[in-house]
Order: sequence, then structure tokens, then C-alpha cells
Amino acid sequence: MEKYVKELFTEEVLEITSKLYGIEREDLYIVGGFENYIYGFDKDNKSYIVRITHNSHRTVDQVKAEMDFLFYLAKSGANVSMPITTINNSFVETIECLDNSHFIICAFTKAEGERPNRTNLTNEMFYNYGRTIGLFHKLTKNYRESEGIVKRYNWDEDTLIVNASKYLSSDDQIILERLDEVIQSIKMIEKTKDNFGLIHTDIHMGNFFVKDNELTVFDFDDVSYQYFISDIAIALFYLVFMVKEEQQVELADRFLTHFMKGYLSINKISKSDYMKMPIFLKLRELILYVVIFRTLNVQQDEFARVFIDRYRNRIINKTPFINLDLEKYYFD
Repeated sequence: MEKYVKELFTEEVLEITSKLYGIEREDLYIVGGFENYIYGFDKDNKSYIVRITHNSHRTVDQVKAEMDFLFYLAKSGANVSMPITTINNSFVETIECLDNSHFIICAFTKAEGERPNRTNLTNEMFYNYGRTIGLFHKLTKNYRESEGIVKRYNWDEDTLIVNASKYLSSDDQIILERLDEVIQSIKMIEKTKDNFGLIHTDIHMGNFFVKDNELTVFDFDDVSYQYFISDIAIALFYLVFMVKEEQQVELADRFLTHFMKGYLSINKISKSDYMKMPIFLKLRELILYVVIFRTLNVQQDEFARVFIDRYRNRIINKTPFINLDLEKYYFD
């Protein structure tokens, strides 16, 4: 998050936010946040999450489009955190800042359960992980923006891709070349109703809670139009990307065995589209590389150093993210 945004984020913003949901300022408690400010509150024996976003990160139209899609999924029976309205009966509100910029406010029901961890990575959870994403993809095929809602952007219009050269140094020109190669390869894939649509794009295990092996997904901030296989690749990528290399294949094998059974029980993806997973794994490798240089001090942050040491040469040399017999996990 930019320094100037932190300076704009005052107590007054929180005071106004609390009033929008009919609570007091002291009822808001900080939950966290990376590109947004995330707070929680309890009201009428229920728990909620408030997200406060500066317009330098997302526009009002983009957030409204996110809420529209999320509400569509929720009312269609998907396992998501339901968006809630303010006292003005609106899903999205704005708070003006002194520099004429603004913060964008929205809130959701808090997901039940807990974050997945090594103790609750059961085969049933992996199966339901696949079913959950499969249902999202099945539902998105019939999604149409509500009247007055501006369509969300395409995957290649994401600022991380558009501005990648601003975040990397001249030493990483080769990384930018590899990114462009991957982007051009993906653009060659035919788009159909059955392989492309509005999707979450970031369903890793930090963005859902688990209760009794069932998932509730949240954080649709990155929702965009993308190939369905990207969601599957991202789920696999974040599960194993920092696992010891000698353990990656074993964990990935167990995951995909159950995940794909769950996914394919709900939504059918063609074998041809499914077998394109390696290029989307490489795209995520590259995107995370850019994110690290945009967000972290790579000289001081241990995670950044470990990731760069592990993946930079693999990106340059076009080494596959993981060696798996992907056909093994696909069935008609």
C-alpha cells in the first residue's frame, strides 16, 4: 500500500465507516490487510468484515462490479461471504479525502470456520475445494452484469501486468520478456463460454475458511475475466510453491486426485483446456515475482529472497513449475 494512502487513512474514515453500518467506532477491530484495510465488527449476534479500499487500487465501478458478481454467486447457492448493505441500503459507499481522492467501503458476512492448515488438509476438503470452484465456473457461464454495472476488466488488463516494467529493474528485462511470452501464448487460446468468464482468480487457502470440510470463499478483490483453468492452476500453485521440492509432487498428486474429482463432478472443462494448466502455473510464477518487487523490500524480506532464489532461474530457463502427469487427474 502506498505511503500517501496510509496518510489519508485517518480516524475520521473509521468514524464514518462505523456509522454506515450502524455501529460505534470502538466496535471496529482491525483484522489485517495488504492492498486494503480490513476491519471486523459484531452486530446482532453476527460477525462481519469491512473492507476499505483507496481508489488508487480499485475504482468505484470496479468494486460495484465485484459486489454484483458476488451477490449473484451467493443467491445462486455458492459458498461465499455474502455482501451486506449499509444503512443507506447500498453495497458500496465512498468517503472523500482532503486531496479529492476517496476510500471505497463495502462489507460482508464473516465466513464460518478457520483457515486451512496442515492439520485440516483432508481428502474430503480437497474434493470440496474442487466442487466449490467448479460451481463458481458453472454459475459464471450464465452471469450477466446487472443494469448500471460496468463490466470488470480482462486478466491482461490487470495493473500488475500493465505496469510490470515499472516494478522490475533493468536487471530483470529477461523476466519481462518471459512474461510477455506467456501472455502472448495465453492470448492465442480460443475463448468459449465453457472455458472463459468472470472468475475469482485468487482462490488460494488464504482466501477461504473451512468448517466440517466445507469451504466459504471470500476476497473477490481480484475478480476478472480469465480462463477457468487459471483458478485451478492458482489453487495448485499456492498449495505447493513453497513446499520443499522433494515433497511437492506427492502433495500435488494427493491434491489433484481429489480436487479434480470434485471439480469435474460439478463443471466440465475440456481435456484440451485442462492440459493448458502449465502455462497458467508459469503465469502465476511471473505475477508473484512482479508482486514481490512491487510490494516488498527484496533485500530485507526473507520470503522475497527465498522465492527469488528458487524461481528466478526457473523462469528464465522456462523450467516447468512442477513435473506431473496431468492426464492422470482428468476423466470424462
